[in-house]
Amino acid sequence: MKILTTREFRSEAKSYFEMAEKERVAIKRGKKYINLIVSDDPAKRYVDEDWIAAFLSIPAEYRVNPFDVSPSGDLYFADKRNLDRIDKAMSDESVSLSKEEEKELFSL
Repeated sequence: MKILTTREFRSEAKSYFEMAEKERVAIKRGKKYINLIVSDDPAKRYVDEDWIAAFLSIPAEYRVNPFDVSPSGDLYFADKRNLDRIDKAMSDESVSLSKEEEKELFSL
C-alpha cells in the first residue's frame, strides 16, 4: 500500500491514478485517509471488514440487505427489527400536526 500526502498527490496525480490500478493507494489528509478505488461502475458500493463484522453480528433471522432501504448501507437498516419499528411508527396515527403546527415547530 502506498500512502501519500495531499501535496505529493497534487504534484503527480496522473501517476498515482495509474498506480491505483495496480496497488492500493491512500492519501493522508489530516488525520483521515482517502482511498483511491478503481472501478468500471461508479455506482458500485464498497464495505470494509468492520462493516461486515457488524453485519454478521445481527442474528441471521433478522438480517436484511440494508442497501435495499438506504443508499448508504447504514447497518441500522440491516436489522429487520428496526425496519419493523419504523413501519409501526409510520402506521401509527396517534400524532398528527396541522400545517400551522408544522410551520411553528419546524421554522427557524
